[in-house]
Amino acid sequence: ELLLESVKAMNEKSDPTEEERKGGSGNIGKMVFSAGVDQLAIVAYVAEDKQAECSCQEWMEKVLSLFGGKLISSAKDYSAGVILTDSNKNIFPLKIRESLILEANNFLRKRGLFPEDNGDDDDDMVFGDDDFPS
Repeated sequence: ELLLESVKAMNEKSDPTEEERKGGSGNIGKMVFSAGVDQLAIVAYVAEDKQAECSCQEWMEKVLSLFGGKLISSAKDYSAGVILTDSNKNIFPLKIRESLILEANNFLRKRGLFPEDNGDDDDDMVFGDDDFPS
């Protein structure tokens, strides 16, 4: 529940006049992972304008299926799930997290919803204030 509330907070509209901005990412789909000792909690969010292209529940179920996870809740915009630690099956939250992130990204790539890494990065050069004298 706390992870779901955290993701909802990420999606709140932000007030640009506030000194410390919070939220503001409601137009961006995301899957957030929280690894504990006993479980890996996962919350997925699909923005309203992408729900026709990506089912939040289907996305979550695909990721959970890798390690026998359980769907906790599901709606068009948010889905939550959990994968329990199982030492007999070598399932440990910190160990499996990376493969789940990769699976989540691949799910989106197959639908054209995640940018491909073509190696052509326009942001190769990063400049600081000292590089541009007044």
